[in-house]
Amino acid sequence: MAPKWVDPAGAAFRNLGAWSSVTAQLLPTVILPGLLYFIASRFASPLVALAAASSVPVLDALVRLLRGKRPSWLVLAVLPFLAISLGLAMVLRSPLFILARGAVMSAGLGIAFTLSAVLRRPLIRTLAVLLLAEDALARRSLTERWGHPMALAVFRTLSWGWGILLALSALQQAIVVLSFSPGTVMATEPSAQAAITILGSTLSFLYVRRMHRRRPELGLLTQA
Repeated sequence: MAPKWVDPAGAAFRNLGAWSSVTAQLLPTVILPGLLYFIASRFASPLVALAAASSVPVLDALVRLLRGKRPSWLVLAVLPFLAISLGLAMVLRSPLFILARGAVMSAGLGIAFTLSAVLRRPLIRTLAVLLLAEDALARRSLTERWGHPMALAVFRTLSWGWGILLALSALQQAIVVLSFSPGTVMATEPSAQAAITILGSTLSFLYVRRMHRRRPELGLLTQA
C-alpha cells in the first residue's frame, strides 16, 4: 500500500488556527480586568478590587459551563495559580501576590518551554497535539508523525523561542508591577500580554513557513 504523505508545515500549523482561537479567547481578558478593577475600586478596597479584576478566568469557566461547554485548557491551567495568589493576598493582606502572578506564571512557562527543548520533548508539540487531536487515536497519530527528526527540530526551535519570549515577558511584568500603581498595572498589563502572545504566534508561523520553503523535505513525513 502506498504511503500517505502529509505536509507537516501545514499540519503543524493548522495549530495556528488553534493559536488564533487562543488569541480570540484572550480578548475578554484584555478588557475585563481593568474594567472590573475600576468599577470595584469605587466601592471596595484596592485589594478586593484586584481580586475582582483577577476573577476573569473564573467567570470564563462559569460561562462555558452554563453554556454546556468545557472550560478551555488555558483557563484550567490558570485557575490553580489564581487560587494560590488570591489566597496569599487575602491572608497576608498584600496585593503584590495578585499583581506578580502573571510574572511568576510567565517565568515558570518560560523555564518549562526551555527545559522541554533541552530534553528533546518540545512542549509546543505537546500543546499542538492537545489543541488539535479530538481523541486518543488522533493524539497518538500526531505524536508519531511529529516525532520525525525534521519536525522535532522545528518544534524544539519553537520551544526555545517561546521560552526566551516568556522569560522576557516575565521580566517586563516584574518591572511594571514594581514601578507602577495597581490601577495602572491592571489597565495596561492584560493588553501587553495579549500583544506578546500574538507576537509569539505570528513569529512561530513565519518561522515554520520559512523552514518549509527552505527545506521542502519537511513536507514529506510518512504517516503510519
